[in-house]
Amino acid sequence: MRPGKITDRIDAVTGIPSSHLGTVIPPPRSVKIELTANCNYRCKFCVKSIRPDNGNMDRKFYSRVIREMRALGVEELGAFFIGESFLCQWLPEAIAEAKDVGFPYVFLTTNGAAAKPKMLEDCMKAGLDSLKFSLNFTDADQLYEVAQVSPGNFYKALDAVRTARRIRDAGSYQCGLYASSIAFDGEQGERMRTVVAAIAPYVDEHYWLPLFNMRGASDAAGMAPIQGNPGRLAKMREPLPCWSAFTEGHITKDGKLVACCFGAGLDGNMVMADLNEVSFEVGWNSVRFQKLRESHLARDVRGTPCEDCVASR
Repeated sequence: MRPGKITDRIDAVTGIPSSHLGTVIPPPRSVKIELTANCNYRCKFCVKSIRPDNGNMDRKFYSRVIREMRALGVEELGAFFIGESFLCQWLPEAIAEAKDVGFPYVFLTTNGAAAKPKMLEDCMKAGLDSLKFSLNFTDADQLYEVAQVSPGNFYKALDAVRTARRIRDAGSYQCGLYASSIAFDGEQGERMRTVVAAIAPYVDEHYWLPLFNMRGASDAAGMAPIQGNPGRLAKMREPLPCWSAFTEGHITKDGKLVACCFGAGLDGNMVMADLNEVSFEVGWNSVRFQKLRESHLARDVRGTPCEDCVASR
């Protein structure tokens, strides 16, 4: 049986349950882990455009930390974070290991352009439960302008969606296929809806997102993003307290536990703990994390790393 609606899972993470409305809280339901910081795009609205680090996660660290998380009861593991995981050659092995450890749900988001057929099938064979394509460009020229890569990647991404569906159906793999897109206004929005209509027959579900602030990258690119991270467009959450600090963990490729789903930024002020030095359990309720959560619960994040993102709301 394939996973159900991806939006139900998203809403379960972005909605903070009463059990997690505190400073010292139980482990998160979901964790995203950055197998690689490499990315084949340089999107102007993404934090990766202002974060120059590259490279892959240490595999021994990965093996250790996923076991710690699963032992604590983490249910969902995202085999990605800021980088593009299809550039990581051991992605299928990472998925297989997570399933062997006992994660009920292993998911992945990709821009699609690097998702080649063999790697797609290897990931599905490994037990991938959910594959989501992030499709945010209306045509090849726009991708070239915003992502600063070859226009041909636009067609590679769309073809990857179709290929994934063909591979899944031919192999009867139990992997949900999904897509998301930024809901732009005006003519841009109309063109985006045309792209979505073209890929809709190949995915199980598509949903819309607002343009996020992405730790200042969108502002720096001259775009007008929404403040905070209220989740998907059809189920917007209040910006404070932000679910990212309460219900989902985020681990960078060098083992830093960060509070923001948009990454650590250049100054590293979102780093709550170094998991090379402490366990996930200790890091999740570090003093830094407790103080940040206290500010969120008070709905006053002035003077915290979150100020620029949500204070104006």
